[in-house]
Amino acid sequence: MKVHLSVKENSKMPDSTKPNVTHLGYIQSTITRMGQNAFQAKAWCITIITALLVFYLEKASNASKYATIYIALGVVALFCALDTYYLYLERGYRKLYRVAAKLEVESEPLPDFEMQIPQNARGIVQYGKAFLSVSTGLFYGVIMLLLIILWLCTNAADTPSV
Repeated sequence: MKVHLSVKENSKMPDSTKPNVTHLGYIQSTITRMGQNAFQAKAWCITIITALLVFYLEKASNASKYATIYIALGVVALFCALDTYYLYLERGYRKLYRVAAKLEVESEPLPDFEMQIPQNARGIVQYGKAFLSVSTGLFYGVIMLLLIILWLCTNAADTPSV
C-alpha cells in the first residue's frame, strides 16, 4: 500500500520548512517494501500450511497427524511474528513520513535523509498493536483456530468410543 501525501515543490514555503521530496520518496519506497514483505509472508504461510495439510491427509498413523499439526502451528506462529514485525516497521515508517513531510511535529527536528523510526513509534506496545491488528491477528488467528479444531477432531477420532 503506497502512501501518497502531496507535497508541491513550487510552494511558497521557506526552504527551512519545505519537506525534502527525495527523502519522502525513500521513506515511501521503504513503506511499500514492508507492505510487500508482509504480503509475501502471508502467501508463504498459506502455501506451507496447504502442503502440510496435504501431508496430513495422506498419513495413516495418528502420531504423524499430530506431528503435522504441531509443525503447522509452529509455522503459523513464526509467520505471524514475521508479518507482525513488517507491519510494525511499516507503521513506524508511516510515522517517519508524516514527520518528514512536516505533517506532524516532533520535539527535535528531523535531520535530512534520516531513516530511523521516531522513538514514539517504537517499542513493545507498538508491536503488540500490530499483532492485534485485523491484518495479522485475525488472519493468523483464524488459521490457528482451524488447526486447533483439526487437532481436536483428530484427538476425538483417536479416542475409543464406549
